[in-house]
Amino acid sequence: MPVTIDSGFVDHMVANVALQFLDRVDQSPRTEAFRFPEGERWVSVTWAEAGEQVSRLAAGLLSLGLEPEQRVGIASATRYEWILADLAVMCAAGATTTVYPSTNAEDTAYILGDSECRVVFAEDDEQIAKLKDNKAELPHLAKVVTFEGATDGDWVIGLEDLGTLGDTYLAEHEGVIRKTAE
Repeated sequence: MPVTIDSGFVDHMVANVALQFLDRVDQSPRTEAFRFPEGERWVSVTWAEAGEQVSRLAAGLLSLGLEPEQRVGIASATRYEWILADLAVMCAAGATTTVYPSTNAEDTAYILGDSECRVVFAEDDEQIAKLKDNKAELPHLAKVVTFEGATDGDWVIGLEDLGTLGDTYLAEHEGVIRKTAE
């Protein structure tokens, strides 16, 4: 006897992960979203706090000129900032390209260059060096955002710098994150 599957629920699903995230932020803002180690202690972040961080970073990406479906790289080990970066890319309507932090410099440049990444989140100085050493192979790469590496105030900026760009963008473009995610 054939099994009948009711797929009508699909018509009522949220369109994408970015909107699912934003809806979760709205539905349970004071509930813990993430917990991660910082030194010897654990840090807890609510959905509202994560939503604010992601919105600032997504707006920062938009302020850098990121357009829908353009690629943004993440060269980092798994960590809280990796999650924020990935969610920000989705909320800015971009597409994430990931690189293992253990990937050698030439392969890192090939992956990020071939995918035409406009921005790359780089965990630390080791990941930044891979990009700097192969900058000629990364013609589309406009900005590197580091989680904890050294910045130069130009091509390499910090995560908080991107957030500050996002603050300015959000002040000028009310409601842009949800509109972009849709």
